Amino acid sequence: MNEIKQKYEFVGNNLGVDFINTEVNVKGELVDLLLTESDVMAWLEQANIDADLAQDIDVGKLLAFRHMARNVLSQIIENKSIESDALATLNNYLQNYKMHYQLEQSSEGYQLINQNVCHSTTDIIGLLAFELANMLASEQRTYLKRCLNPDCVLMFVDNSRSHKRRWCSMDTCGNRAKVSKHYRKVKS
Repeated sequence: MNEIKQKYEFVGNNLGVDFINTEVNVKGELVDLLLTESDVMAWLEQANIDADLAQDIDVGKLLAFRHMARNVLSQIIENKSIESDALATLNNYLQNYKMHYQLEQSSEGYQLINQNVCHSTTDIIGLLAFELANMLASEQRTYLKRCLNPDCVLMFVDNSRSHKRRWCSMDTCGNRAKVSKHYRKVKS
């Protein structure tokens, strides 16, 4: 019998933001989608992260990173400076980012390809920290938003042309808002 895998949402437009979005609000309760090592492996697979792990995943370390990252991004969304302790912690995680390049031949010549292969929990956290730091060090930081649905906790980088995106996803929160607005309009 095949085990049904959790389908994760990738609406953040940044790998680090998508990792933070693995904690969701379901009927008013925060639900953690990464409870086990197999949950983390399923997320990594769906995120297209090559995880050739030489050791077991430390879910606790990943969740501690996610908590810190959520706090950092919340500070940015609230137009606050990142607290110095949080910045130091993010920089400590960032030290674990490893790049591995490989030269590949194509019909047009040779290309240098960045291979992000994670062999440990530390490597995974380093990659996620790099993705967040790269976003925070760019103009994308100014487009970091939280879904306007008050029941939603998801964040995203608004890369729409007008930068007026309001919902984590039109398929979920955006559609609910439209249906609710239509219902109120019809009722009145």
